[in-house]
Amino acid sequence: MTAKIIDFKPVIKGLPDSFSTKIGIARPVKFEREPNSGEFIVAWDKIEWNGSETALASGAHRLVVCEIHIPENAKSGIYKFKAGLESHTLKVLNRVLPPPKEWKYYLDIWQHPWAVSRWEGCKPFSKEHYDAMRPLWEHLATAGQKVITTTVTKKPWNNQCYDGYGTMIRHIKLNDGSWKFDYSIFDEYVAFCLDCGIGPDIACYSMVPWKYFVYYENNKGDEIKIEAKPGSKEFEDYWKPFLIDFSKHLREKGWLGRTYISMDERSVEDMRFISSFIKKHAPELKISTAGNFDPSKYPDLKIDNYCPVIDKVTTKFLANNVSQRRNLGLLTTYYVCCVPRKPNTFMESQLEESFWCGFLPAAKNLDGFLRWAYNSWPYDPRNDASFGPFRAGDTFLVYPDNQHSCRFLELRNGIQAAEKFRILKETASKELLAEMDDLSKEYDFWDAKKEKADLKPL
Repeated sequence: MTAKIIDFKPVIKGLPDSFSTKIGIARPVKFEREPNSGEFIVAWDKIEWNGSETALASGAHRLVVCEIHIPENAKSGIYKFKAGLESHTLKVLNRVLPPPKEWKYYLDIWQHPWAVSRWEGCKPFSKEHYDAMRPLWEHLATAGQKVITTTVTKKPWNNQCYDGYGTMIRHIKLNDGSWKFDYSIFDEYVAFCLDCGIGPDIACYSMVPWKYFVYYENNKGDEIKIEAKPGSKEFEDYWKPFLIDFSKHLREKGWLGRTYISMDERSVEDMRFISSFIKKHAPELKISTAGNFDPSKYPDLKIDNYCPVIDKVTTKFLANNVSQRRNLGLLTTYYVCCVPRKPNTFMESQLEESFWCGFLPAAKNLDGFLRWAYNSWPYDPRNDASFGPFRAGDTFLVYPDNQHSCRFLELRNGIQAAEKFRILKETASKELLAEMDDLSKEYDFWDAKKEKADLKPL
């Protein structure tokens, strides 16, 4: 008998009206199996909410995605419901997870405003641009995003993304050699992010941009590009007046205590010089860095948020750093990027890997997680996720038009589980603590990398 082909629009049935629900279908996105290989495969990653599907009535496989928000006053118990063609059971406990804004989990996924501007074809930081960013940024806030990504000079990462980063602060050098700084875009953008639920911390990139090039305008509005290596006269002339003026401005805005000068994978020598330079000229500014070095490489430096790449999060690192730093009021997080191959959040990655990355801080007593690219889109990520030497998906976790990825939703599930784990640990019995400790031991990076670990969600 030949199966009948039907068109259906999946819905959720059987849950109380007070439960807020969304249902969608994951769509395939192609990408290169290996960067620049020319060999394409697909991942079912892009979610089309309220989409319809042509499928076989006999029950051919389709990936249906559900989002269910349970109100605080919901009765605990077992709820049976149907999503699309499949039946499910939902268990509701007599516990309430605080809203994402109140989570202690320190999430730092870098935003890219200029990618949205290019995609929408609008002027950066125009009303149209902010309107386009808002749903994307509000979606990021649902994962408890704690950091606003800002730029204090042009191209802090040279131009590694499809869209280069501009600056949110204009550096203007007057004829007499003095400096003027225009913070209007910076102020507007930070206020916008706070309104979207992102923050309250502000990360400023960067005093050591890749290639060491910085930019400023002269009185005529011409752009001037100079090399400003740490320790050089150009560095001192460019950054000293800025730090002094920036600190004053942040104090007036009430943001000084939560603003970081942020560095990304800089050398120990650069970090040592920058830290002492900031301490001398703007001691109230905080310092954050993502890097490949153990902080023991610079024990005399106070790094307010230190974020090593995952393969540096060793047993020795955890034992010698995390609790001691937390007692001093310092944060310790971790990151993945173009490495490791596994676990990660690439298009090729299993969805369980996204959950694993989100939950790891709870298992290892870290404060949170960093990922370098929320929306650094290639030319058209909806149809081809590949981008140059990067593994597909490395550069983004959300699609244009606020189309969610399965990878981001599973990462958020891991983050929620980590926050539940932290809360439960505060009141757990000795027996439960021992059980939770056993679970934590299962989250071992080296086992996961060698595919020896079970990466299934809890």
